Amino acid sequence: MSQVQPVEPKNDIGVFRGRRSELMVGFAALGAFSFWFPDVLLHLHAGPNLDSRHGWAITVLAPAIFLMAYVVARRFAGRQHFNWPGATMLLGVWLSGGLFMTLAAMASGSNFVGGTGLWRLVVIVVSIIPIVTYVLASYDGSLFALLAITVGGLLICGIRRSCMLWSSNGTPSDAGLETSKSHDEPKAA
Repeated sequence: MSQVQPVEPKNDIGVFRGRRSELMVGFAALGAFSFWFPDVLLHLHAGPNLDSRHGWAITVLAPAIFLMAYVVARRFAGRQHFNWPGATMLLGVWLSGGLFMTLAAMASGSNFVGGTGLWRLVVIVVSIIPIVTYVLASYDGSLFALLAITVGGLLICGIRRSCMLWSSNGTPSDAGLETSKSHDEPKAA
């Protein structure tokens, strides 16, 4: 006669956390590359002769490519049950700004903020502070593009939340949060 072995419950929480962190890093990298790569390419094309035409091209191309990447990421995130791809992508843009702007400056042959050698590494590390990324973007020519995706992202997030609340008639959308009252108790009028 065979013996029945107790089944150990699977602990999927660790797997879920690992998958979630992988998605966060992936979406942050996607946001960073989709926004800053056009900037690097335009700096490479312009060289030290960066002018207002290139600034306007950065202002139009970087947010447009970021928006296309966001649309694709939003569909993928929905399948993976990841709720914040846009915020994660914006975080990637803001945290990697110094790195990509320094690469753009090196590719164009200009001395970005007078930095050479070890100073470039300092700029990359210090640019994790958002105000430093903001200041560097004003020198780089990508300030309006950075502001456009940040303000646009906040507006999209606010509008989506408002629509969700409005469509649920002001009731919370989390139907899984029910009280512990039984359904047999009479309801007070």
